[in-house]
Amino acid sequence: MKVIYLHGFASSGNSSKSHWLREQFSSSEFEFISPDLPNNPSQAITFLDNYLGKLADQKVCLIGTSLGGFFAACYGGKHCWPAVLINPLADVRDLIDSAMGENVNYATGESFVMDRDDAEALIGLSESMCKPEAPSLLLLDKGDELLDYRKAITRYGSESRVSLFAGGSHRFDHLPDAMPEILSLLT
Repeated sequence: MKVIYLHGFASSGNSSKSHWLREQFSSSEFEFISPDLPNNPSQAITFLDNYLGKLADQKVCLIGTSLGGFFAACYGGKHCWPAVLINPLADVRDLIDSAMGENVNYATGESFVMDRDDAEALIGLSESMCKPEAPSLLLLDKGDELLDYRKAITRYGSESRVSLFAGGSHRFDHLPDAMPEILSLLT
């Protein structure tokens, strides 16, 4: 099975979380992949449509954080793949409201502009999201300073097994604690 990690907005596939997950899967039968998604959400959606579309007939599990968690929910539902949603974006308007205009990729330092096309692409994907038929796991830190964990529970909680952790942050400080649950989803 391929385990594909989808990073958050203005991040990269080479993040510390990606490195940590890669280590956890290095001695297993799973193939861990962490692609760099384009900075602009509209381009990221096009990339994921193409990249994941080519894997539609394979066994895949998606793990995503923040915007990547939203993408994992969308594409997991579309392809009937299990998905792990880590402090996921639940309401795309939260990202649109906070990130329209100029942004900087935290990992690369690259500047980019989130524009109306990006907003429309996110809204369209959100409105067309399929209910997941494969199991999903929702991992949340109550202390997430960027996204309200209650919105994620409302949006994804009825279709997911939910693990809610006290404290923490948007970075999701409880990944080592949650790893057994992630592995249980894959077996």
